[in-house]
Amino acid sequence: MRSRWFVTALLLATLLAPALPVSAQQPGLSVAFWRTWARADRPVAEGRAARTWMWGPAPITHVLVEEYDEATDFEGDVLGFRMVQYFDKTRMEITDIGADPVNPWYVTNGLLAKELITGQVQLGHNRFAQAPAARVPVAGDLDDPNAPTYASFQPLMGYQPLPVGMTIIQTIDRNGTVGADQTLARYGVTAAALVRETNHTVASVFWDFMNARGTVYSDGAFREDGLFENPFYATGFPLTEAYWTTVRVGGVPKRVLVQVFERRVLTYTPDNPPGWRVEAGNVGLHYYQWRYGQLGEQPVTWDTARPEELPYYDAIIPTVFPLAAGLEPLAALLDNPALDAPG
Repeated sequence: MRSRWFVTALLLATLLAPALPVSAQQPGLSVAFWRTWARADRPVAEGRAARTWMWGPAPITHVLVEEYDEATDFEGDVLGFRMVQYFDKTRMEITDIGADPVNPWYVTNGLLAKELITGQVQLGHNRFAQAPAARVPVAGDLDDPNAPTYASFQPLMGYQPLPVGMTIIQTIDRNGTVGADQTLARYGVTAAALVRETNHTVASVFWDFMNARGTVYSDGAFREDGLFENPFYATGFPLTEAYWTTVRVGGVPKRVLVQVFERRVLTYTPDNPPGWRVEAGNVGLHYYQWRYGQLGEQPVTWDTARPEELPYYDAIIPTVFPLAAGLEPLAALLDNPALDAPG
């Protein structure tokens, strides 16, 4: 019975998979990942919105299998690993394959910034592997020798929050030293909202962005709506206050406001064009290079596929399981059809 449903789901997945060009160089996107990506980033990709990418133009890895204690299959049985895919800005994850694929939280984005700043690689709800905090610049060029790194922000997680309404003039350097520069008051950025869960305030420019409305792609159409399901959907809670610093961007020094959240790093560059003043940092890229480069972990993908088949596996296999789970309740009806019942 299960094999019949698997074949049916595979056929449906082939029909429903998004029409994206794929090649051995371009990883594929499952329907669930594509749907999540398209809401915020398809308008950017098609020039309908001028704002930062929330995921990135395309995935930067194939679908990978990563250890996670509580990950389950489409029948609710514990697998101990989940499917993930990395983008410039973050990582998409499916932890419970059998959950409702239409729920916005079916695909989550990892607490990558939190792992980078603490060095704790999460392997389950309550299991972590300890590593050094990442000495990777939080913003700007990766080879910038003076930009603050994730490790620079680690001691600041315990700092007291700024009072709501206070103008943000505090600064940070690569050593994690906090200072103040009165000239930064001219930008008018204030502490806007206290988040009690982590006892930090969100900077006004970031709070406005997290609550912004704009063009999104949803239910097969472009429309105006909130960019996020709730203000913390993409970012998580703030782990630090916001600090001004100087980073190199394309080799050019720029004054930038930086705030580290659980899932993302947001930056504010006053001299950028209006739609790009607030941007999401490349946390996904930074994390992938940290975990699979500096920490030496080996990425695991579809080990039975040839390289030219990987984009197809990426797109189809993560789609088959939720489809199979969704179709399985119909099995009894197909086995014993009640032909005279309207239902």
